[in-house]
This record gives sequence, C-alpha cells and structure tokens, in this order.
Amino acid sequence: MTPDSTQLNIKIDPKLLLKLKSEAIKNGMTLTEFVTSKLSNINSTSTNDVLEKRLAKIERHLNIDNNSLNPKRTIGSIFTDDGAKNYGEVARKLFDVFLKKKGLSKEDGLQQLAENLEKLPYSSPELVFQILLGNHDLTGLEMTNAYRYGACAMRTALVEWSNDPLEELNEAFLNAVITKSLK
Repeated sequence: MTPDSTQLNIKIDPKLLLKLKSEAIKNGMTLTEFVTSKLSNINSTSTNDVLEKRLAKIERHLNIDNNSLNPKRTIGSIFTDDGAKNYGEVARKLFDVFLKKKGLSKEDGLQQLAENLEKLPYSSPELVFQILLGNHDLTGLEMTNAYRYGACAMRTALVEWSNDPLEELNEAFLNAVITKSLK
C-alpha cells in the first residue's frame, strides 16, 4: 500500500472474493490493484443523469413520440398545481439571480430569453414572460401541456440563457410530478 492510501475493510460474499482474486491473477495484478482499478473506472452518476432518467420516465408516461406530435391530444395533468406554482417561482427566482449576475434589466433579460425561446417549438413566450415577471402562477395542466411536446421550453431556454444546468429548477420540476400517476 502506498503512503497516501487508506485501508478499507468490507464484508463480501466469499464466492465474490474468490472471483475477484481469480480475475486479479488473470490480469497479473494484486487484489488491491485489481479492485482499485475497477473502482476508479466507475463512471459516477451525476445529478443530471438521475434527473434525465426521471424525466425520461415522465416522457414514457406521457407517451411522447417526437416524430408524431399531436397538439390536439388531451391528457390529464401529471403535475400538481402547487408543484407547478413552485416550479414557476423557482424559475422566476433563478431568472432574477442571473439578471443580476449578467447586469441586465428585466427587459433586456426577457429579450435575450426570447431569442432562446424562438428556437423552441411550442414555447409560449408570452406565458413564460408572465411567469418570470410574477404576473401568472403556473398550473399543473399548463405545465403538462408545455411538457407533452418533449421538453419544458421555459426550462430549456433558461438553462441555455444562463449557461447553467439550474439543478434547483430541475428538482422543482420533478417535485411537481404527481408520483402516483407514474405507477
């Protein structure tokens, strides 16, 4: 063991230990070298990966098929009104934070955000602006309708505009889901 290493004591199934020792020998390594090598090659799961998996589950629930979007399709809300309202409030708060960071007025920030929203189908810029200005509380049904096209345009535009993953907004989005509707 190198001077900057620490010993790890774990309980492991004896059959698994034999398998690890066998693999280490096959690879010409000590057990410590083999286990260290395997553990250092594990890709850590970022928060984004976890969020994306949760979002994918929502998409499957909504039966989203990006190749055949049907704007007339009607589905019930999969977001709570309270969760949607909170999501809008978090979006507004983050918008204000990034306005300050960028040294922009609300008008200039909204203009920049409008450029990002223009690129997104079904983005409803007027609704987004009313939410970000605090003039409208987002509802669960509005949030469901916005997301049924594959992404929340407000979230996507804010992420691109701020150049930040906005984890707090992603978490608020996921917390707004009516979890019993996903079972």
